[in-house]
Amino acid sequence: MEATLLIIDDDKSIRKAFSMTLSDSYEVHSAANGKSGLSQLQKQEPDLVLLDIGLPDTDGLELLKTIKETSPETVVIMVTAFRDIKMVVEATKLGAFDYLLKPIDSHELRLTVENALENRLLKGRIDLQQRTEKTRTQGLFSGKSKAMQDIHDLVDKIAPSIEPPVLIGGATGAGKGVLARKIHYKSPNCKGPFISVNCGSISKELVESELFGYARGAFTGARSNGRKGRFEEAANGTIFLDEIGVLPLDAQTTLLSVLEDRAFYRVGGNKNIKVTARIIAATNLDLEEAVKAGSFRQDLLFRLNVIFISVPPLTERPDDILPLFEHFMQLYNTKTSKQFSSISPEAADLLLSYDWPGNVRELQNIMERISLLESGNIILPEYLPFAARKTTTAPEGAPMLQAATDLDYDKSKQQLIERALKQSSGNVSKAAKLLNMASHKLRYRMKKMKITV
Repeated sequence: MEATLLIIDDDKSIRKAFSMTLSDSYEVHSAANGKSGLSQLQKQEPDLVLLDIGLPDTDGLELLKTIKETSPETVVIMVTAFRDIKMVVEATKLGAFDYLLKPIDSHELRLTVENALENRLLKGRIDLQQRTEKTRTQGLFSGKSKAMQDIHDLVDKIAPSIEPPVLIGGATGAGKGVLARKIHYKSPNCKGPFISVNCGSISKELVESELFGYARGAFTGARSNGRKGRFEEAANGTIFLDEIGVLPLDAQTTLLSVLEDRAFYRVGGNKNIKVTARIIAATNLDLEEAVKAGSFRQDLLFRLNVIFISVPPLTERPDDILPLFEHFMQLYNTKTSKQFSSISPEAADLLLSYDWPGNVRELQNIMERISLLESGNIILPEYLPFAARKTTTAPEGAPMLQAATDLDYDKSKQQLIERALKQSSGNVSKAAKLLNMASHKLRYRMKKMKITV
């Protein structure tokens, strides 16, 4: 479908020339004044408006403001007979894409309109991608556990202020990157880019130029006009520094300066560039131990640690396992046109009793595998790759459990737990060791089975 253009100009010859140049590629309408143009715009929202700044019945800038308020997706190109820098700046602030200076060459007109429409299309794709990502992020953090509710509350408190850095800790696969995106989408910078940088994947020699860019002639092989770094790409958005714990010490020194001054220089450059992005870092390492080992700067840790969020592993929040699995089930139903609608009780029990060493990422991978290889409406236990883990093996030297291994664990879970608690005189930690399971998991099962000590 061809794009719709609206020309608003009191000069008939301009309207005719613009229409002749553009009508072979676009559907073109025109208006001789602001009132007529606004009336047409309200009847049919155009993709692009060519707006003369000097209209007889209204100020072009005021009309620009009205157009962007009533039709924010419409791209506006200002047309003027005078080179007025103040006007250009003001028009840009009000949302104009570009401006054309009369007399206008037909080639320049075509090129400017093409660029504006391509930009509109790209922006629409980015907005759609952000909305999709926002929905996915919300689903991933729809956990019902107290730990996740506490994180939700903290994110709501910190999101409005973009200057304090945020440090996220947690095991691999726990969802640190997803949490970073959640903070981004709740912040004032949510319309800006989210730039993710894996600090562990950049070579030591290139890390500073990758993060901060480089100026012309900064080193042999540098581009003639220099290059933006990830911090510049993240302008008015968020930069997410994943695996911050492995950042080389030299780059740590530069990053500390950036955090303190909210500004930086490109490698080999002398222009001070302001940081307008929110800075979020994440690690699966114990940074305090890294400081003791001399691989991480203590002052950088202090500066990063203004707001610290710890994402607990999945096994410490069993209440989240089934809601997350159902979220991924719906996600992959949409992607693969499958129709899984529920989880069988046996499969649910297996999901809840598994250790999840890969955390949320492993949970997602399992559902993706099921969506590709299986079909039906119900998730069955045999669909799970760890379905063979139906029994709990006792550690050597635990006679009570050696006798109990002949029992069908699926049918006798409560009996096993009660016997373990009795043998350990009600000590949950000791009972958990006898059952070869984590204490928090045993407490969860006790709560579910209404077992008290």
